[in-house]
Amino acid sequence: MGVPELKFCGLTRADDARVAADLGAAFVGVIFAGGPRRLDVPGAERVLRGVEACAVQRVGVFGPAQDVATIAETSHALGLDVVQLHDSGTADRTLLLREQFHGAIWVVLGVSGATFQGIPPDVDRSMDAFVLDTAVGGRSGGTGVSFDWAGVAPAVAALRSTHRIVLAGGLRPTNVQEAVRTLAPHVVDVSSGVESAPGIKDPELMRAFAVAARSPEER
Repeated sequence: MGVPELKFCGLTRADDARVAADLGAAFVGVIFAGGPRRLDVPGAERVLRGVEACAVQRVGVFGPAQDVATIAETSHALGLDVVQLHDSGTADRTLLLREQFHGAIWVVLGVSGATFQGIPPDVDRSMDAFVLDTAVGGRSGGTGVSFDWAGVAPAVAALRSTHRIVLAGGLRPTNVQEAVRTLAPHVVDVSSGVESAPGIKDPELMRAFAVAARSPEER
């Protein structure tokens, strides 16, 4: 089982982005989809300025309120490497986005119980990765709630044969090791699990998460 890459998401401060880069994160994420961590383009630019000189990929998280042209324009303005689509990842939409954005496209699959919601994983191959997050109250992610990792393990194993898997949903320093052991994701994605308040990352929790995610113990 390989060691997963790290993604710290929902960043609202340049200092937190720098901490993520210093911890060896492969990805840092800013949110345009809504919620308490939502940023506008100037705000995201200030956050991402903290990692301009770092070997870390920039992820923008978008929802159904943003059309393809807006997503592409924002991505180009910020130099995003990855676009992550919540509740908006239809095959036609991603193919159209592919024509305007040449980075990676990740699409969120909401997980309810042991069932994927959203795009059936065997329908479209244009996505570069699927983000598995908990579907709660009609939302496909951003809830800070974990799902039944063991219950979806067989389906995730099949999905992993064709796509990269990004695991999100309620991850924190105390449970990420179990999640990695159970699902072997390519990337672990954390936001609220390392915060002292919405959008405010705690450097010690970030460090603890990075150590736990990479620890070989109990695997």
